[in-house]
Amino acid sequence: MLTAWRVDQVRTQILATGCSKSSRGFTLIEVLVVLVVIGIATSLVVLNFSAVTSASQQSASFTKTFNYLAEESIITGGIIGWHANNRDDFSYYLDINGKLSNELEYSHPTHWNKFSRYRKTFKSFDGSISELDQNSPDKPLLIFYPSGENSGGIINIFFNEYSQEITINTNGKIQIEIISY
Repeated sequence: MLTAWRVDQVRTQILATGCSKSSRGFTLIEVLVVLVVIGIATSLVVLNFSAVTSASQQSASFTKTFNYLAEESIITGGIIGWHANNRDDFSYYLDINGKLSNELEYSHPTHWNKFSRYRKTFKSFDGSISELDQNSPDKPLLIFYPSGENSGGIINIFFNEYSQEITINTNGKIQIEIISY
Protein backbone atom coordinates (compact mmCIF):
# COMPACT_ATOMS: atom_id res chain seq x y z
CA MET A 1 0.00 0.00 0.00
CA LEU A 2 1.31 3.38 -1.00
CA THR A 3 1.42 6.14 1.41
CA ALA A 4 0.70 9.70 0.37
CA TRP A 5 4.36 10.56 0.79
CA ARG A 6 5.37 7.68 -1.57
CA VAL A 7 2.80 8.75 -4.22
CA ASP A 8 4.19 12.29 -4.18
CA GLN A 9 7.73 10.94 -4.52
CA VAL A 10 6.77 8.84 -7.60
CA ARG A 11 4.97 11.82 -9.20
CA THR A 12 8.03 14.01 -8.64
CA GLN A 13 10.26 11.35 -10.20
CA ILE A 14 7.99 11.06 -13.27
CA LEU A 15 7.90 14.83 -13.74
CA ALA A 16 11.68 15.13 -13.35
CA THR A 17 12.65 12.39 -15.82
CA GLY A 18 9.75 12.68 -18.24
CA CYS A 19 8.89 9.01 -18.13
CA SER A 20 7.44 6.50 -15.81
CA LYS A 21 8.68 3.02 -15.05
CA SER A 22 6.14 1.55 -17.48
CA SER A 23 7.31 3.49 -20.61
CA ARG A 24 10.49 2.02 -22.04
CA GLY A 25 12.09 1.97 -25.53
CA PHE A 26 11.67 4.14 -28.60
CA THR A 27 8.58 5.06 -30.55
CA LEU A 28 8.10 3.83 -34.09
CA ILE A 29 8.59 7.37 -35.43
CA GLU A 30 11.96 7.70 -33.71
CA VAL A 31 13.16 4.39 -35.15
CA LEU A 32 11.98 5.35 -38.67
CA VAL A 33 13.76 8.72 -38.51
CA VAL A 34 17.02 7.05 -37.51
CA LEU A 35 16.69 4.50 -40.34
CA VAL A 36 16.04 7.25 -42.92
CA VAL A 37 19.11 9.19 -41.75
CA ILE A 38 21.28 6.05 -41.93
CA GLY A 39 19.93 5.29 -45.42
CA ILE A 40 20.72 8.78 -46.73
CA ALA A 41 24.24 8.70 -45.28
CA THR A 42 24.90 5.27 -46.78
CA SER A 43 23.70 6.30 -50.23
CA LEU A 44 25.99 9.37 -50.20
CA VAL A 45 28.98 7.21 -49.30
CA VAL A 46 28.17 4.68 -52.04
CA LEU A 47 27.73 7.41 -54.69
CA ASN A 48 31.06 9.03 -53.80
CA PHE A 49 32.83 5.66 -53.77
CA SER A 50 31.44 4.74 -57.22
CA ALA A 51 32.62 8.07 -58.64
CA VAL A 52 36.13 7.47 -57.27
CA THR A 53 36.15 3.89 -58.64
CA SER A 54 34.99 5.12 -62.04
CA ALA A 55 37.72 7.76 -62.10
CA SER A 56 40.43 5.22 -61.29
CA GLN A 57 39.19 2.85 -64.02
CA GLN A 58 39.19 5.71 -66.54
CA SER A 59 42.68 6.70 -65.49
CA ALA A 60 43.95 3.17 -66.07
CA SER A 61 42.18 3.06 -69.44
CA PHE A 62 43.58 6.38 -70.66
CA THR A 63 47.02 5.52 -69.30
CA LYS A 64 47.05 2.24 -71.20
CA THR A 65 46.00 3.89 -74.46
CA PHE A 66 48.39 6.82 -74.22
CA ASN A 67 51.30 4.60 -73.15
CA TYR A 68 50.64 2.40 -76.18
CA LEU A 69 50.56 5.39 -78.53
CA ALA A 70 53.80 6.79 -77.04
CA GLU A 71 55.54 3.41 -77.38
CA GLU A 72 54.26 2.96 -80.93
CA SER A 73 55.58 6.40 -81.85
CA ILE A 74 59.00 5.61 -80.35
CA ILE A 75 59.26 2.19 -82.02
CA THR A 76 58.11 3.28 -85.49
CA GLY A 77 59.75 6.70 -85.38
CA GLY A 78 56.47 8.20 -86.63
CA ILE A 79 54.31 10.96 -85.30
CA ILE A 80 50.89 9.80 -84.10
CA GLY A 81 47.82 11.97 -83.62
CA TRP A 82 45.02 11.04 -81.21
CA HIS A 83 41.62 12.26 -82.37
CA ALA A 84 38.36 12.35 -80.46
CA ASN A 85 34.89 13.68 -81.01
CA ASN A 86 31.77 13.20 -78.95
CA ARG A 87 31.23 9.57 -80.02
CA ASP A 88 34.61 7.90 -80.44
CA ASP A 89 38.37 8.24 -80.40
CA PHE A 90 40.93 7.00 -82.90
CA SER A 91 44.59 7.39 -83.84
CA TYR A 92 46.40 8.08 -87.11
CA TYR A 93 49.98 8.34 -88.23
CA LEU A 94 50.73 11.88 -89.35
CA ASP A 95 52.98 12.76 -92.28
CA ILE A 96 55.59 15.53 -92.22
CA ASN A 97 52.97 18.19 -93.02
CA GLY A 98 50.71 17.06 -90.16
CA LYS A 99 48.14 15.48 -92.50
CA LEU A 100 46.52 12.13 -91.74
CA SER A 101 48.31 9.31 -93.52
CA ASN A 102 46.92 5.97 -92.32
CA GLU A 103 44.92 4.79 -89.37
CA LEU A 104 46.66 3.04 -86.54
CA GLU A 105 45.22 -0.42 -86.01
CA TYR A 106 44.58 -0.40 -82.30
CA SER A 107 41.42 -0.99 -80.33
CA HIS A 108 41.26 1.82 -77.80
CA PRO A 109 40.24 0.57 -74.35
CA THR A 110 39.10 4.07 -73.25
CA HIS A 111 35.39 3.31 -73.78
CA TRP A 112 35.04 6.87 -75.03
CA ASN A 113 31.61 6.19 -76.56
CA LYS A 114 30.02 5.54 -73.15
CA PHE A 115 30.44 9.28 -72.51
CA SER A 116 28.76 10.29 -75.78
CA ARG A 117 25.73 11.88 -74.13
CA TYR A 118 27.89 14.20 -72.01
CA ARG A 119 29.49 17.46 -73.07
CA LYS A 120 33.27 17.26 -73.42
CA THR A 121 35.95 19.87 -74.01
CA PHE A 122 39.68 19.67 -74.67
CA LYS A 123 42.06 22.42 -73.55
CA SER A 124 45.55 22.26 -74.96
CA PHE A 125 48.46 23.68 -73.01
CA ASP A 126 48.63 26.63 -75.43
CA GLY A 127 45.24 27.76 -74.04
CA SER A 128 42.95 26.86 -76.95
CA ILE A 129 39.71 25.10 -76.04
CA SER A 130 37.83 22.74 -78.37
CA GLU A 131 34.30 21.45 -77.87
CA LEU A 132 34.23 17.74 -78.65
CA ASP A 133 30.93 17.44 -80.45
CA GLN A 134 30.03 15.43 -83.51
CA ASN A 135 31.24 18.23 -85.81
CA SER A 136 34.79 18.37 -84.42
CA PRO A 137 37.45 19.25 -86.94
CA ASP A 138 39.76 16.48 -88.06
CA LYS A 139 42.77 17.79 -86.20
CA PRO A 140 44.47 15.68 -83.54
CA LEU A 141 43.94 16.62 -79.93
CA LEU A 142 47.15 14.96 -78.78
CA ILE A 143 50.30 14.40 -80.79
CA PHE A 144 52.77 11.69 -79.79
CA TYR A 145 56.39 12.24 -80.84
CA PRO A 146 59.17 9.66 -81.36
CA SER A 147 61.01 11.23 -78.40
CA GLY A 148 58.38 9.74 -76.08
CA GLU A 149 56.65 13.02 -75.31
CA ASN A 150 53.21 14.22 -76.31
CA SER A 151 51.56 17.62 -76.75
CA GLY A 152 49.49 17.24 -73.54
CA GLY A 153 46.18 18.80 -72.61
CA ILE A 154 43.13 18.69 -70.37
CA ILE A 155 39.87 16.85 -71.15
CA ASN A 156 36.78 17.98 -69.24
CA ILE A 157 33.72 15.73 -69.14
CA PHE A 158 30.58 17.38 -67.77
CA PHE A 159 28.33 14.73 -66.20
CA ASN A 160 24.90 15.49 -64.75
CA GLU A 161 26.07 15.32 -61.13
CA TYR A 162 29.69 16.43 -61.42
CA SER A 163 32.52 17.41 -63.77
CA GLN A 164 35.66 15.43 -64.33
CA GLU A 165 39.03 16.78 -65.43
CA ILE A 166 41.56 14.48 -67.11
CA THR A 167 45.02 16.05 -67.35
CA ILE A 168 47.49 14.46 -69.79
CA ASN A 169 50.96 15.79 -69.05
CA THR A 170 53.60 15.95 -71.76
CA ASN A 171 55.52 13.15 -70.05
CA GLY A 172 52.50 10.82 -70.31
CA LYS A 173 51.38 11.04 -66.67
CA ILE A 174 47.60 11.17 -66.37
CA GLN A 175 45.65 12.71 -63.48
CA ILE A 176 41.89 12.49 -63.11
CA GLU A 177 40.05 14.76 -60.70
CA ILE A 178 36.41 15.37 -59.93
CA ILE A 179 36.25 19.17 -60.03
CA SER A 180 32.67 19.94 -59.00
CA TYR A 181 29.54 18.30 -57.66
